[in-house]
Amino acid sequence: MQVYEVQTAGNLKEIMKHGSKSFPLAIYKTLLRRNKLGYVQLHWHDEIQFAVVTKGRVQFTVGQSAYIVGENEGMFINSNILHSAKPLDKSEGEYICLDVSPDFLCTSANSIIQQKYLEPFSKSVSSIVLSRTVSWKNEILDFLTSLYELYEEKSFGFELKMQYSILNIMYLMIVNSQWGDNEITSYALVEDQRIKKMLSFIQGNYKSKITLEDIAKNANLSRAECSRFFKRMTGQTPFEYLISYRVNQSTVLLKNTDLSITEIADEVGFGSVSYYIEKFRKQTNYTPKEFRNFCAELIES
Repeated sequence: MQVYEVQTAGNLKEIMKHGSKSFPLAIYKTLLRRNKLGYVQLHWHDEIQFAVVTKGRVQFTVGQSAYIVGENEGMFINSNILHSAKPLDKSEGEYICLDVSPDFLCTSANSIIQQKYLEPFSKSVSSIVLSRTVSWKNEILDFLTSLYELYEEKSFGFELKMQYSILNIMYLMIVNSQWGDNEITSYALVEDQRIKKMLSFIQGNYKSKITLEDIAKNANLSRAECSRFFKRMTGQTPFEYLISYRVNQSTVLLKNTDLSITEIADEVGFGSVSYYIEKFRKQTNYTPKEFRNFCAELIES
């Protein structure tokens, strides 16, 4: 199963829940070129996430850092952390993605497992690159590969074996990573909340004309500091993100409505249809019309 688009709320939190209340985890195989945008846009969720690259190379952006992950390598991303993924070098960019609710790891907030291990680890580590060159990370990658196979086969007892494997993975990360010395500071948490507020402002006002001054005022920053901070946190300028978000929103209309290209361009805040088409092609490698046809073919297949 593949998720073709990540739907988010105003603060970039992913809307989709992974798994069920009784078994709160899900595994997907993501081929990035089949994603509607050709990449996974910036978002966050309550679940912790593991990824194992199966083809090509993928760049994962986590918070302010970017990591290039090659074939047979992987990535751990903690809950509530902003992240995105895109293929490199026009490669296939395929990976297995495992999303696990914290509830799956521990059902009691008062347990020693939660208080002594899971909660401190969660507050200290935002992500871990998983490499085959490190023995405990190699062991985690083997666990993750077997988890995908278990999830696909769904033979009797697979839920028990999956929970056993995931707890083993958590054990390996907690006892081997230097998380005790890397507590996420209150300053970093403030920055995280500030960028989420800025992104939420853009998403709530993208249909209208937005200036840098508007975004800076909303975040209580000067225009210069707003640009520097936004670029450092997202890798894009506020204007670049605004254009990207307008394009993303237009894909929903292209897929789900019969509005004309001109009407869609106006609806998402582009003053010119030719400018909209230019930016859409640059971001997706499709024209809006080609993208609409691509979505129709996916539904039919």
